[in-house]
Amino acid sequence: MDLKQQWFYRFLRNTIGLHIMTFWTLVYLWGGLPYLTCGVENSHLSSENNLQQGVGGTITYHGTGIVNSACHIWGSLRAWNTKDTSRNIWWLGPFTMGESWHNNHHAFETSARYGLEWYQVDLTWYLISFFQALGLATDVKLPSEAQKRKLAFAR
Repeated sequence: MDLKQQWFYRFLRNTIGLHIMTFWTLVYLWGGLPYLTCGVENSHLSSENNLQQGVGGTITYHGTGIVNSACHIWGSLRAWNTKDTSRNIWWLGPFTMGESWHNNHHAFETSARYGLEWYQVDLTWYLISFFQALGLATDVKLPSEAQKRKLAFAR
Protein backbone atom coordinates (compact mmCIF):
# COMPACT_ATOMS: atom_id res chain seq x y z
CA MET A 1 0.00 0.00 0.00
CA ASP A 2 1.28 3.48 -0.87
CA LEU A 3 2.29 5.52 2.18
CA LYS A 4 0.33 8.51 0.88
CA GLN A 5 -2.87 6.48 1.20
CA GLN A 6 -2.33 5.60 4.86
CA TRP A 7 -4.01 8.04 7.24
CA PHE A 8 -1.27 7.86 9.87
CA TYR A 9 1.47 8.98 7.49
CA ARG A 10 -0.74 11.70 6.03
CA PHE A 11 -1.38 12.91 9.60
CA LEU A 12 2.35 13.01 10.36
CA ARG A 13 3.10 14.89 7.16
CA ASN A 14 0.34 17.45 7.75
CA THR A 15 1.26 18.07 11.40
CA ILE A 16 5.07 17.98 11.29
CA GLY A 17 5.33 21.61 12.45
CA LEU A 18 3.29 20.81 15.54
CA HIS A 19 5.56 17.86 16.36
CA ILE A 20 8.70 19.96 16.00
CA MET A 21 7.35 22.81 18.15
CA THR A 22 6.13 20.36 20.80
CA PHE A 23 9.54 18.67 20.93
CA TRP A 24 11.49 21.93 21.34
CA THR A 25 8.99 23.25 23.89
CA LEU A 26 9.53 20.11 25.97
CA VAL A 27 13.30 20.45 25.61
CA TYR A 28 13.08 24.05 26.84
CA LEU A 29 10.80 23.15 29.75
CA TRP A 30 13.14 20.32 30.74
CA GLY A 31 16.40 22.25 30.77
CA GLY A 32 15.95 25.84 29.70
CA LEU A 33 18.12 27.79 27.29
CA PRO A 34 21.27 25.63 27.75
CA TYR A 35 19.37 22.61 26.48
CA LEU A 36 18.12 24.54 23.46
CA THR A 37 21.55 25.90 22.53
CA CYS A 38 23.81 22.94 23.15
CA GLY A 39 21.72 20.02 24.33
CA VAL A 40 23.31 19.73 27.76
CA GLU A 41 22.99 21.55 31.03
CA ASN A 42 25.78 24.05 31.57
CA SER A 43 24.18 26.26 34.19
CA HIS A 44 27.63 27.19 35.55
CA LEU A 45 28.59 28.69 32.18
CA SER A 46 27.49 31.99 30.75
CA SER A 47 24.72 32.22 28.17
CA GLU A 48 27.27 33.42 25.62
CA ASN A 49 29.34 30.29 26.15
CA ASN A 50 26.24 28.13 25.82
CA LEU A 51 25.40 29.85 22.55
CA GLN A 52 28.95 29.33 21.26
CA GLN A 53 28.80 25.65 22.17
CA GLY A 54 25.39 25.33 20.56
CA VAL A 55 26.53 26.95 17.32
CA GLY A 56 29.71 24.86 17.25
CA GLY A 57 27.76 21.69 17.95
CA THR A 58 25.25 22.57 15.26
CA ILE A 59 27.98 23.19 12.69
CA THR A 60 29.64 19.88 13.57
CA TYR A 61 26.35 17.96 13.51
CA HIS A 62 25.18 19.41 10.21
CA GLY A 63 28.66 19.21 8.70
CA THR A 64 28.66 15.48 9.33
CA GLY A 65 25.22 15.13 7.75
CA ILE A 66 26.23 17.17 4.73
CA VAL A 67 29.37 15.11 4.19
CA ASN A 68 27.39 11.89 4.54
CA SER A 69 24.86 13.05 1.95
CA ALA A 70 27.32 14.72 -0.42
CA CYS A 71 29.55 11.66 -0.51
CA HIS A 72 26.62 9.60 -1.79
CA ILE A 73 25.62 12.14 -4.43
CA TRP A 74 28.45 14.33 -5.74
CA GLY A 75 31.72 12.57 -5.13
CA SER A 76 33.50 11.19 -8.15
CA LEU A 77 36.01 8.66 -6.86
CA ARG A 78 34.89 5.10 -6.15
CA ALA A 79 38.02 3.23 -5.17
CA TRP A 80 36.22 0.16 -3.84
CA ASN A 81 33.34 -2.00 -5.10
CA THR A 82 30.97 -1.50 -2.17
CA LYS A 83 27.59 -2.15 -3.86
CA ASP A 84 26.31 1.27 -2.74
CA THR A 85 26.61 4.86 -3.95
CA SER A 86 29.38 5.98 -1.60
CA ARG A 87 32.15 8.09 -3.10
CA ASN A 88 35.29 9.88 -1.96
CA ILE A 89 35.54 13.67 -2.22
CA TRP A 90 39.26 14.42 -2.08
CA TRP A 91 39.13 18.17 -1.52
CA LEU A 92 36.95 17.82 1.60
CA GLY A 93 39.41 15.46 3.32
CA PRO A 94 41.34 18.07 5.31
CA PHE A 95 38.18 19.93 6.36
CA THR A 96 36.25 16.85 7.51
CA MET A 97 38.97 15.09 9.50
CA GLY A 98 38.99 12.36 6.83
CA GLU A 99 35.25 11.71 6.79
CA SER A 100 35.00 12.53 3.09
CA TRP A 101 36.89 9.32 2.22
CA HIS A 102 33.41 7.87 2.35
CA ASN A 103 33.82 5.04 -0.17
CA ASN A 104 36.82 3.89 1.85
CA HIS A 105 34.68 4.03 5.00
CA HIS A 106 31.90 1.94 3.42
CA ALA A 107 34.43 -0.60 2.17
CA PHE A 108 36.18 -0.98 5.54
CA GLU A 109 33.71 0.17 8.18
CA THR A 110 35.73 -0.99 11.19
CA SER A 111 38.95 0.62 10.00
CA ALA A 112 40.37 3.43 12.11
CA ARG A 113 41.87 4.87 8.94
CA TYR A 114 39.66 6.16 6.11
CA GLY A 115 42.41 7.90 4.14
CA LEU A 116 44.00 4.65 3.01
CA GLU A 117 46.55 6.13 0.61
CA TRP A 118 49.48 8.33 1.62
CA TYR A 119 47.97 11.29 -0.24
CA GLN A 120 44.52 10.97 1.37
CA VAL A 121 44.54 13.47 4.25
CA ASP A 122 42.88 11.89 7.29
CA LEU A 123 43.39 14.01 10.41
CA THR A 124 41.43 11.58 12.58
CA TRP A 125 43.84 8.80 11.62
CA TYR A 126 46.82 11.01 12.47
CA LEU A 127 45.35 11.61 15.92
CA ILE A 128 44.61 7.91 16.45
CA SER A 129 48.18 7.07 15.36
CA PHE A 130 49.54 9.59 17.85
CA PHE A 131 47.47 8.07 20.65
CA GLN A 132 48.59 4.60 19.57
CA ALA A 133 52.24 5.69 19.75
CA LEU A 134 51.62 6.93 23.30
CA GLY A 135 49.96 3.62 24.21
CA LEU A 136 46.58 5.30 24.71
CA ALA A 137 44.92 3.59 21.73
CA THR A 138 45.10 -0.18 21.42
CA ASP A 139 43.55 -2.80 19.15
CA VAL A 140 43.44 -0.29 16.28
CA LYS A 141 41.90 -1.95 13.24
CA LEU A 142 43.06 -1.46 9.64
CA PRO A 143 42.02 -3.32 6.49
CA SER A 144 44.28 -6.19 5.46
CA GLU A 145 45.69 -6.54 1.95
CA ALA A 146 43.36 -9.52 1.42
CA GLN A 147 40.34 -7.37 2.33
CA LYS A 148 41.53 -4.68 -0.08
CA ARG A 149 41.98 -7.20 -2.91
CA LYS A 150 38.48 -8.57 -2.32
CA LEU A 151 36.82 -5.15 -2.73
CA ALA A 152 39.10 -3.69 -5.39
CA PHE A 153 37.61 -3.07 -8.83
CA ALA A 154 38.94 -5.40 -11.54
CA ARG A 155 41.72 -3.70 -13.49
